[in-house]
Amino acid sequence: MSERVPDVTVVTAVYNTMPYLTACLESLAHQTIGADRFEALMVDDGSTDGSAAELERFAAAYPDVFRVFRQENSGGPAAPSNLALEHAKGRYVIFLGSDDYLGPESLERMVASADEWGSDVLLCKMVGVGGRKAPPVFERTVPDAEYPSNDLAWALSNTKLFRRELIEREGLRFPVDMEVLSDGPFTMRAMAKASKVSILADYDHYFAVKREKAENLTYATPPFGWVDAADRLVATTYELFPEGQGRDDLIYRVFSREIDKMLQPQFLKTQHAERHKFWEAAAHFADLHLTEAIRERLPSIKRVKVSLAQAREFALLEEAIDEPAPRFLVEDGRIYACYQGFRDEEKDFPDSWFEAGNERVLVRFARGVEPIDLAWPQDPEDGHCLEYLFRLPVAGLPAEAVTAGAERAAKSGKPRRRAAVPVEEVAPIAVPAAVSVREDGDSAVVTVRLPLHALDSGKWSLRTRVALGEWVYDLPLKIVPEPVERQGRVRTVTAGRDDKRSLVITVEPPKRGLAGRLARFASKRK
Repeated sequence: MSERVPDVTVVTAVYNTMPYLTACLESLAHQTIGADRFEALMVDDGSTDGSAAELERFAAAYPDVFRVFRQENSGGPAAPSNLALEHAKGRYVIFLGSDDYLGPESLERMVASADEWGSDVLLCKMVGVGGRKAPPVFERTVPDAEYPSNDLAWALSNTKLFRRELIEREGLRFPVDMEVLSDGPFTMRAMAKASKVSILADYDHYFAVKREKAENLTYATPPFGWVDAADRLVATTYELFPEGQGRDDLIYRVFSREIDKMLQPQFLKTQHAERHKFWEAAAHFADLHLTEAIRERLPSIKRVKVSLAQAREFALLEEAIDEPAPRFLVEDGRIYACYQGFRDEEKDFPDSWFEAGNERVLVRFARGVEPIDLAWPQDPEDGHCLEYLFRLPVAGLPAEAVTAGAERAAKSGKPRRRAAVPVEEVAPIAVPAAVSVREDGDSAVVTVRLPLHALDSGKWSLRTRVALGEWVYDLPLKIVPEPVERQGRVRTVTAGRDDKRSLVITVEPPKRGLAGRLARFASKRK
C-alpha cells in the first residue's frame, strides 16, 4: 500500500510561545482542507513554558495531523525548520509562526490556487494582530507577479506556500548562524528560482501576531544581528539579480528596514564606545552599498540618520535619533525636516538630506503641536467666541495652509484620531473658525476664533488642518492645563479634555423651569 502524500505540509518551529501557541494549533486543527490532505510538523526547540505539553495534547487529539519533534534549544527558528523539512511529505510546504494562526479555509484555498496557476511560490494575504503590520503587497490577487519588485522586496518572510519540489531541487535550507531574518535568503532564493510567483488576496489567510511583551526575535535583536542580516540579504541579492531596478528595490528595503533597525533610540542607552561600534558598522555598510538614488528614496528621518552615520557625525546622529518631533521649514515650495545639522555652516550638509518632499510626516508633525492659551472673548459680529492659541512646528508656513474649526465628536464623545488626508480628498469642516497665523522664529503661532452660537448641543472637537505638500494633516487640538467653562444666558459651553488630552467642547442644552430661569438671571447679572 502506497504511503499517503499530503497536499501540504505545515512547518512550525516552537519555542516558549504559550498561550499564543494554542490559537496556532487550533487554527490547524480546524482547517477545511481535511485531515487527509495535510500534515503539521511541529518542532519543539527546547521550550520551558508548557509549549511541549500543549504540542503533545494536540498530537494525541489529532494523530492524523500533528507530528511532534523535539530538540535542544538552537536559538532561532532556522534549525527546527530545517529538521522539519527533512521529514516533510507534502507537495507544498508553508511555514507558520507558533505565535501566528491561519484562517479556517487558508490551506484549502492556497493549494487550489497554486494548482490552478502552477505557482512555485504563493504569497497569501496577511493580517496584522496586536499592532503588527502586514506589507501592502497582499491587497490584490496577482496570479503571475513580477519578481524582484519594490512590493515583493517587503515580503521576505517564509510565511508563504512553497512547492516542495522547488525546495529540494534547489537544496533550500535556512542558515542557522543568522540571529534574525534567517528566512530572508531562503525566500529570496526560492522566489528567484520559481517559475511563477503568485499573490492570493481573496481571504484573510495568515494572522501575524505581535506578542504583548514583544518577545519575537524581530523585536529583540541587537544591532550587530541586523547588520549581519543586511550583509546576508545584500550578498544574496548580488548573487541572484543583475544590476537594475529590481536589485535596487531589494537593497533599498535593506536600508529602510534592517539598517534603520540599528539606528533606534533604545540603543542610545548602551555605553558610548559600544554604540559607536554600532554606528560605525552602519556607516561601513553605507559606504559599500548606499547609492545616491537609494539615499534619495529613503524617508527623511531614515535618510538623515544613515547619512549622518556615513559622515561619521555620531554626536549629531544621536541627537537626530533622540528627536521625536523636529521642526519643519517650508521654503520655495519645498519642505525640510530640520534635524540636527540642517544648514550648519561648519558641516555644509546637502539640503537634500533633510528634504521631506511629499512624504507623510503625521506622527512627527503632530508631536510638535503645542497649546498656548484659551479664552472666551466677545466678538462684535459673532458674539461670544472660543479663542484658542497654539504653536505649529513649522516656519515659512503660508497663512492659507492653515484652517480650523469644530467637528462633532464620535458617539463615544471622543474626537476622531489625527489623520493625514490627500489634498484632493479633504472635505469641508463642519463649523469653520476664523484663523490668523504669525511666524515666531522656527514655528508658527495660530489663533483660532470659533463662534459659540454656531455650535448645537452635544460634544465637539476643535481641530486644525495644515496643508504640507500633497497632504493635509487633520489634528484634534490639545487642551491647555485647566478646563474652562463659559456660562451663557441659555446654555453652558465647557472646554475640557478627554483621556488623551484632546480638547472637547461640550454644549449643554437650555435648562428648563426654575433652574433655567435662575441660570439666565445669574447670567444677566454677570
